[in-house]
Amino acid sequence: MIRVSNLCYEYADSGPVLRGVDFEQASQESVALLGANGSGKTTFALHLNGILQGRGEIEVGGIAVKPATLEAVRRKVGFVFQSAENQLFLPTVLEDVMFGLLNQGVAVEHAKARAMDLLERLHLEAYAERNPFHLSAGEKRRAALAGVVLMEPEVLILDEPTTFLDPPGIRELAALLNQQKMAKMIITHDATFALATTTRAVFFEKGKIIADGSTREIIERFDWV
Repeated sequence: MIRVSNLCYEYADSGPVLRGVDFEQASQESVALLGANGSGKTTFALHLNGILQGRGEIEVGGIAVKPATLEAVRRKVGFVFQSAENQLFLPTVLEDVMFGLLNQGVAVEHAKARAMDLLERLHLEAYAERNPFHLSAGEKRRAALAGVVLMEPEVLILDEPTTFLDPPGIRELAALLNQQKMAKMIITHDATFALATTTRAVFFEKGKIIADGSTREIIERFDWV
């Protein structure tokens, strides 16, 4: 599903961030990206749908990621950002969650039914007609996730998805993710959540992947708790 070869990237003001990353991920495989802040995890993930474009080769679902293919690639890759405010912009939660389907030409009633079903599973149905910015931080995160999951991407990327969630919310999110059949990439510092949602982990250090193995093996090897 994902193939990355010799990916390099540097920010103008901070120098190299990715230093020749190689990575592969199979369809329906769940992988945790672990490592310290600044090690390159999010920068790496932002290349997979072309938000950032560095040097190297990237292929998602058989499509090379390059400027001419970004529209097709972004239909395959759903990204839930660390800050939910980056994805919530319409007057109500329901409208935000429906937006992607409507943009694809899905009939309003069908889109609404699918959105409400997912909101119920996320315990957000009572907030469907509320302004997203009146929600708590955890509720905003679940609303942003709903809008991406509803699009049924082939790859789902989540950046620190447990931030601001209480323990019941984290358990509900893990259960929802484990029901999804697409490839999942989870950037997290939460070892318990990584163990609950992924089978494999890679460890980033100074812009490189320095270890790749089962999630438990990598967490224990680096004492990632």
